[in-house]
Amino acid sequence: MKIGFFRNLNKLETYATNRRQIKFYFSREEDIDVFFGLNRKFEFDSRCPRTPQLNGTVVASVSCNRDKKISFNFYPISQDFYPQNANMEFHNEVLPSIKEWIHNQISKPETAVLGVEQCIIEWDRKTHLLHHLKFL
Repeated sequence: MKIGFFRNLNKLETYATNRRQIKFYFSREEDIDVFFGLNRKFEFDSRCPRTPQLNGTVVASVSCNRDKKISFNFYPISQDFYPQNANMEFHNEVLPSIKEWIHNQISKPETAVLGVEQCIIEWDRKTHLLHHLKFL
């Protein structure tokens, strides 16, 4: 696992999780790249034909490529918009779901991988919503 920080946050910003939580949940996964702030905000891949309607803010995204390489991206979010209880929900509910999703992606046979699969985690000010996408 590789973890990289690309953006220093100002005092009013945060990420949905931290390095310690990532290492706690994903320490056994060898081929995962985790990026904090690689991009300022989430953008859909141009190869994605049907994008879901997002009403909130994307706080993280996870992608599995054809070679089963996993990329986990976190985007900065305002602390006013992302309260402490959202952070706790992310740690207790979303990260275990993502771990299961990653395990399912890695355990697929080679013939079942047709393109890129992506899981987008959106915060809508009430709860986290997970959107699953497939594209070539």
